[in-house]
Amino acid sequence: MAHIPPPTTIPPGSIVDAYLRDSGGPRQEASTEQQLAEIVSYCQQYGLALRNKFIDVAQSGGSTVSREAFNKLIDTSRSPETRPHALLLWNYARFARDLDDAIYYKALLRNRDVIIHSLTDPIPEGQYGRIVEFFIDISNEEKRRQTSSDAKRGLRELVLKHGCVPGVPPTGFKREVVDLGTRRDGSSHTAHKWVPDPELVPRIQRAFQMRTEGSSLAQIHDELGLLGSINSYKTFFANRIYIGILEFGDLVVENYCEPMIDMETWNQVQKIIQDYAAARVSERHPRRADSPYLLSGLVYCADCDSPLAGNTTTRTHITGRDEAYRCSRSKRHAGCTAGRIGRRTLEDAVLYTLREYILLPDSMVAMFNIEQTAQEHRETRRTERLAVLAAEKKRLATQITNITRAIAERGHTQALLDKLTELEARRATVTAEHTQLTNTRIIAAPALAEDQVIALAKSIVEELTSGPSEEVRQLLSSFIFKIRVKKHETGQISGSITYFTPTKKPPPDLPQSENLGYNLPIGRPPVGAPRFTHTIEVNIPIYKKPRSR
Repeated sequence: MAHIPPPTTIPPGSIVDAYLRDSGGPRQEASTEQQLAEIVSYCQQYGLALRNKFIDVAQSGGSTVSREAFNKLIDTSRSPETRPHALLLWNYARFARDLDDAIYYKALLRNRDVIIHSLTDPIPEGQYGRIVEFFIDISNEEKRRQTSSDAKRGLRELVLKHGCVPGVPPTGFKREVVDLGTRRDGSSHTAHKWVPDPELVPRIQRAFQMRTEGSSLAQIHDELGLLGSINSYKTFFANRIYIGILEFGDLVVENYCEPMIDMETWNQVQKIIQDYAAARVSERHPRRADSPYLLSGLVYCADCDSPLAGNTTTRTHITGRDEAYRCSRSKRHAGCTAGRIGRRTLEDAVLYTLREYILLPDSMVAMFNIEQTAQEHRETRRTERLAVLAAEKKRLATQITNITRAIAERGHTQALLDKLTELEARRATVTAEHTQLTNTRIIAAPALAEDQVIALAKSIVEELTSGPSEEVRQLLSSFIFKIRVKKHETGQISGSITYFTPTKKPPPDLPQSENLGYNLPIGRPPVGAPRFTHTIEVNIPIYKKPRSR
């Protein structure tokens, strides 16, 4: 097979690397073994020194995420000591079938002075070569899109017309060969449909019956051993194929097979699943409207830094419910031994600290003053940066105009073209930043008078004291970043609160707070829009009341 000779920029003796990829399957254009053999022969013919061979086998060209050899190739080209003079490809489709990836990574390699040459794509040398290459990349992406569309359409037809489904069938089913005739090349065309396995049907029915009778997943697993693990039963009992309905992607095929489970049994099992899921949500995510746990999502274990979740137990010898916070890692016996902390004990201490320290009127006044100053500072910095970017845009525009005029009058040289490309890339970056800053103007919050701030502080304290639990949770989330608590062997419970509100008044009886003042660290919150926040950490002593005997 005749290949495109190397361009004049790749003379004999050049050190070259090769990138090879196939997508797997018997109908691809050329396997990596075939590509490698051709490239080795090509290098011998033209006197090129083949160094590294980067090979991705059975990998799609639609993404670079899982292509280890490709990513190693890009990394190798970072250093001038390890990058080749040129990169050889079987064709550009082997390099990338995604247009954005193809343009980006080829530009990246060329900026590192690596020449890219395809053995089979006819790219002319000169100024029009890049245009031809661009259209080839567009064609490769369109071919990938069309291939994917054809594959999906073919699968849908197999499912709808013949009942054939790829992959491993669910438990209780087996694959049955379906003869679909012959392909265009004369080869046999077969596929598989899923049919109930008579040997497993009684066990499937027994599993559903046990579930309706209240058996746990562990009990069902111990008796029947249908699946590899207990967790697999969660999807097993929700799979509608056991009532004859196949769900394949967005397709729902009614009456796909003979049902194993009657509708009455199925509905009973689904009700059990829904009730169990609701109970688990109640336990794991108590921050719903009717949850008594106000600090869920905010409080963490001081020993292992795992979140504490609300944990409710009912004991026969104790009247009512026992509500407490418990370390999630300790509950799983995963290396932490932290004990339960009574809900009311912890919440009362946190609310007391908020009322008597964080939400004091003078603290709120300080918060608004500091935030107002921070907003003004941010807007000043934005305006100054915009002025710098505007001047840079003007300077770059002048330089680009001068080079363009020089090319028009005296013709182009490689140095002029490279400089023009560099300036245009720089202008695009500066323009993007200028546009972003222009569109994200900081709107300062309206200033509040001191009496308005004091009234606001009082209303928040009143809401925390007597408001609905859901509103209290929202208020706590707006002030508190993190609570860390620890239960000691003596029964004493201590902890700390990290919150967003600055303060003028130090907490009472806390010697470490006397040096705080306005020396508040400035950072960014972990989520949400970027903004300056003010946080300090204060210790709060919480003592467990002795239990009456």
